[in-house]
Amino acid sequence: MSAGVADVVAGAVREVVSVVRPPTWRGTPFHLNYVYTDREVSGAELLDIHKWAAAERIENPRIISPFVLDWSSVFHPRFYRTAVRLGAPSGTALAPLHFGTGQAELERLWLESVMFLASVTLSAAVVQKRYSAGTLASKYDRLWQAGKYAAMGLIPGVDGQDIMDQVQTLAHGISLGELDRLLAIRRCFEEVISHFDGPGEVTEVHLTQGEVPAGLRPRFAFLPELKERIGPELECVVVYGSSINSDNFADYDLVLVVRDAESVLRKLHGTSPSFAGKELNVGVYSAQELWRMQCLSGDNLADYGLCIYGEARVPAKATADLMMRNLSFGMVRQRQQLGMVGAALAHRPDAADGLNNLFEYFVKIPANIAKGTFGAANQRLSKNQVHDWLESICGFRTTEAQQLARDGDPGRALAQSAVATGAALRALNQLFGIVGPQLCTETGEPHAHIDASQESGRQPHP
Repeated sequence: MSAGVADVVAGAVREVVSVVRPPTWRGTPFHLNYVYTDREVSGAELLDIHKWAAAERIENPRIISPFVLDWSSVFHPRFYRTAVRLGAPSGTALAPLHFGTGQAELERLWLESVMFLASVTLSAAVVQKRYSAGTLASKYDRLWQAGKYAAMGLIPGVDGQDIMDQVQTLAHGISLGELDRLLAIRRCFEEVISHFDGPGEVTEVHLTQGEVPAGLRPRFAFLPELKERIGPELECVVVYGSSINSDNFADYDLVLVVRDAESVLRKLHGTSPSFAGKELNVGVYSAQELWRMQCLSGDNLADYGLCIYGEARVPAKATADLMMRNLSFGMVRQRQQLGMVGAALAHRPDAADGLNNLFEYFVKIPANIAKGTFGAANQRLSKNQVHDWLESICGFRTTEAQQLARDGDPGRALAQSAVATGAALRALNQLFGIVGPQLCTETGEPHAHIDASQESGRQPHP
């Protein structure tokens, strides 16, 4: 280990907490190490800490900065409470400023965010075969997690043991074909999501086919072929994203509302539909599934989608709910980014394993979170505007980081992006006032938790 790396570790790492989690569907205990830092670190410092962890054989390191820990008090409260109890260095607990503050409500928000983000990619897994063995393993992890929560009574109506039994069958059953396995995973997610409470209040909005602007009609000329391919099961088509608000766009984003989602997904399996050389990224839902997923999303589809066929009912959520969900997604994604840096450092480019596309996607997380949060405030920023905003607040250049990931240095790109995600979340919170210090009811001052390591006999990392 170089002197420079050692200096970074000595100046930033406070302590390492080793955790062994019980066996899941994987069958063996899972060992991980939380590496707590005294301060926020740069992308380069984050890389150095991972290099040090690899040299010291610290298994599965998870870098937890003061920001990650303190914001977990709102966006992953169960982890936060456990971390503080085990002696993590805690600063100021936070609370939502315009959202319910009950612990059960915040725990549901975290679980809803995790399950939404894990399930929203399942249509692409079927239609474009956009998944890998690692992707499926992460789906099993999330379902197992939901099963454990349900077994504790935190998802009323869901049989947690049944969910975990299904995960075991899916993960280890060799008789299931590719498509049947993906659809079975999808059914498990839908079972859990169907029992979520979602936002407290929503307004029902009807999306109906309107007059497509003349300039856009040639752009959506794929509709007749799509209708023919799916048949009478197709009920509604909603287009969203850059294809309706930009002259330059890479692909199409569509929501298809159908009578039977599994039947349509079987028709579209592996077809990777495209039009005029641009991929059609389709999300396929029944009317009930679309309603439930939209209740958990960080946007209101009626605000930015263009219905080009049929009709559908969708929920409209309050701005406070949208803001909280976008920040919650950001925290979930940043934790995933931080967990991927070490794996990306050790990765050797291989187009067959699907990781290159995954790394590049996660590099875009700061831009996705910024665009979603500004959109929740009814500020529709273009991709270039979002990229310029990110560069202005933290010097992060999205396109350069994506290129870095493509050129064979995904670890560095992910480290830079993870740091930028944190910077973007802090800046967005400063702009829109979403969470703030949790005030002590007796003094009215910010509530600072005791650093339990001072009382537990734990030693800081030298």
